[in-house]
Amino acid sequence: MSWKWGGQMNNKCIYYVEGPCEQQLVAALKENPAKLIPGKIKVYNVVQNLIPKSQLLSIQCGTTIVLVFDTDVEQTTNLKKNLERLRKYCGRLYIVYLPQVLNLEDELVRCTDVQNVVELTRSNGVRNFKTDFCKLKVKDCRAMLERHGLKTERLWTTKVPEAFAFVESNSNRIKV
Repeated sequence: MSWKWGGQMNNKCIYYVEGPCEQQLVAALKENPAKLIPGKIKVYNVVQNLIPKSQLLSIQCGTTIVLVFDTDVEQTTNLKKNLERLRKYCGRLYIVYLPQVLNLEDELVRCTDVQNVVELTRSNGVRNFKTDFCKLKVKDCRAMLERHGLKTERLWTTKVPEAFAFVESNSNRIKV
C-alpha cells in the first residue's frame, strides 16, 4: 500500500493516544468516510511514560507510529526517550506527530464551530465533557463532530510550544 508521502509501507499503523478521549476521537475519524488512515489504537501516554521494550520489539518493520499527546505540560524527557527507543528497537518506521496544542479540548474548539468545548456534548461543565465525550458511541461522536463543522485539515496543525520544537509538523501524513 502506498501512502501520500510516496513511500511503501507495510500498511500497519499504530496510534498511541494519551487517553480514552483521544481514543474516541481517533476512532471517530477512522469511521467511513475515513478522515484518518486505519490502524490499531493503544491508550498510552508517551509524554509521561516509557513504552515498554516488550511492546517495542513487537512492532513490525515499516509500521507507521502515530503519537497523540497534549502540549500543556512542557515536560518532554519521556517523549524524547520514547522516540529514541522507537528508533533503536523498531526497524524502519515512520513517526507521525499529532500534538494537541494545548490539549484535546483546545484542539476541538479550534477545529469546530463551538466557542467552548462543552457545547459539543451539551455537558454541564468542562469536567463532565470528557466523561460525556467518551460515553458516545463512535458513530454518534463522528456525527456530533460533523454537525459542528469539524475541519480535520486544522486538527493537529497549530504551532507547538517551544519545549516541543523537536516535533515535526506532519499530521497531514495520516489524514485521508
